[in-house]
This record gives sequence, structure tokens and C-alpha cells, in this order.
Amino acid sequence: MMNEAKARRQYKCDHPRGRLRGRGVSILMAALSLLLPLACACAAGAARAGGYPSAPITVIVPTSAGGGMDLMARVVSMKMGQLLKTSFVVENVPGANGIIGAARVANAAPDGYTILLGQTSQMVINPYLYSNVSYDTFKSFVPVVRLSNAPNVVVVPNESPFHSLTDIVAAARKANAQGKSLNLATPGSGTVSHLTSVLFQQAARIEFSHIPYKGASSAITDTIAGRDDLMMSSIPTSFGQIKAGQLRAVAVSADKRSTSLPDVPTIAEAGYPGFNAGTWYGFFVPAKTPPHIVDLLNKAANEALQSPDVVKTIQSDGGDVIGGTSQAFMAVLEEDAAKWSKAVKESGAKVD
Repeated sequence: MMNEAKARRQYKCDHPRGRLRGRGVSILMAALSLLLPLACACAAGAARAGGYPSAPITVIVPTSAGGGMDLMARVVSMKMGQLLKTSFVVENVPGANGIIGAARVANAAPDGYTILLGQTSQMVINPYLYSNVSYDTFKSFVPVVRLSNAPNVVVVPNESPFHSLTDIVAAARKANAQGKSLNLATPGSGTVSHLTSVLFQQAARIEFSHIPYKGASSAITDTIAGRDDLMMSSIPTSFGQIKAGQLRAVAVSADKRSTSLPDVPTIAEAGYPGFNAGTWYGFFVPAKTPPHIVDLLNKAANEALQSPDVVKTIQSDGGDVIGGTSQAFMAVLEEDAAKWSKAVKESGAKVD
């Protein structure tokens, strides 16, 4: 009986049908081994937003070419393009303090192919400062990621007797008691620098004479010359003059020291706890952009922000690399909208 069973097994193996069956299993296994990576790749492709991106992505920069904001957009988007295997095209759309460029993106198709590099002024100040803003930051856009933060900095002429914020406050109080005030320069009425100074004057209970300029260049020139006692400026704007020894930085407005000016204390350290104001830069897409596309762009941007070239570009212009989630950026937007809308109202600034 055992010999018969053995013979039957041997017959099955030797029979052509048996050999074909065994060979078929081998072929099937080989085919599966070849198809499995392809299936994984397809699944990854599906995870990558259903084939997105399949065309060039346009980044709208609402300022002229050549500035720090423009450079940031180009460096970050180039790295993102490498990660997403597509090209990014940077388009400068200046005008109306960034309103024109922001409106372009607000009205674009919500498909992930048009991105705005926005900053504090366009997104959470202009809607309260200007009467002709056609977009609503919270209804027209979805925040993708906060790329960087550039605090404001209080600067004085290099020959100034003021070496600290305490010196400035003491001098301001003395002048106010005599019915006078120190001259404070800013790049213009309603700018982040101006509104930061409004918040600080409230915190310190002092008053400056606000000297609004039509841009930062003239304000810096007059401050260096001593025609103004101090200036509230963004770090990128005055970074070169600080490094050259033409201006002295006495305090930064962020909640922690700037990586660009690590030896300069914060306003909070000078006795005003919780003080935090400045300019951030971040990517936005039109409202109703699919969440998986927002998530893909967020991950690519965060990875790009880890690149040494990107970090160097941002820090060399006086900024701090941030990154993070879309939700974290939304929380910043909500907090800043409340803060800056109040500052605009209390400053009395309004542009028709």
C-alpha cells in the first residue's frame, strides 16, 4: 500500500499536468513579486493626492522681484519642486501693499496649482487697514505652513546715548512729563513696524512722536543721521545697517531672541512679559483646496525648510525658520487677527 501511495505521488509530480501546475505556481509567485512593488508605487501615487502634482505650480509673491520675500519664495519652492518632482514658477504681482497679489490667489482655482506667499501685512492687517480689500483671510484662503518669522527690532543711531530699552523708556517718560516726546521713525503708517510701536507704547505707558516715512530706506537714512531718536524696523530691513555698525539694536519684539541677533534681548526680557509682535511669512492656497493637497504641500515645505541652503537664506536676511502644521499656522492667524485689528483701530490708521 505504501509503495502504491508513493507511486501515485510520484506520478503526480512526473505527470505533465502536475509539472505544469507546479510551474504555474512558480510563475504566479514570480509575477506577484514583480507586481508588488508596482502596486506599492501605485498606492503611494494615490496617497500623493491622486496624481497631484501633474503640472507646474505657480507661487504668487505680492512684492517686486529681488527682495527678501522674493528670494525666500524662490529658494523654498525650488526645493519643494525637487521633492514633488514638478516645477515651481515664481510670479511677482506687486501693488497696493500686497492686496493685488493676494486677491489673485483668492480667486484662483482651488486645485493646489496656485500658492500665495503671504505675510502679516497682507493677511491680518490690510483687511482692517484698507477699505477696498476684496478677500477675507479666513474665508478665502487655507493656510499651508508658516515658513519664517522676522521680528521687529528697536534701533537707534550708533552714537545714541540709549543702550537699552530701559534707557529709551526712561527718556520717553521724562520727555512726556515735560510735554515733549522722542521721535520714532517707521516705514509708514499702518505697517507692522508702526503697529508694533503702538502696542509697545501701550505696554510701557509712554508716547512717541510717530514719524511715518514712505518706505524703510528713508527712515533708516534719517535714523542713522540722528534726525530721529529711534526706529521700529523689521530685522530684515535694518539687518545690514546693524551689522555694519550704523545702527544699534536694543530690543527685538519676538517672544524669544532672534537667531540673527542672538545678543539682543527681547522686549519681554526688558520688563514687558508676553510681548510678541513681528512679521511672519507663509504659504496659502485658495479656500476649498482639498485637504490631502494641503497636507502634501505642508510636508514638502517642512522638508524644504530643513535644507541647509534654505535655512541659510532665511537667516542671512534676519529671519527665523519656523515650519509646522497648517493647524498651528491657523492658530497664529487667529491670534494675530485679534491683536492687529485692535492695534489698527487704536492707531487711527486707515487707508481708503
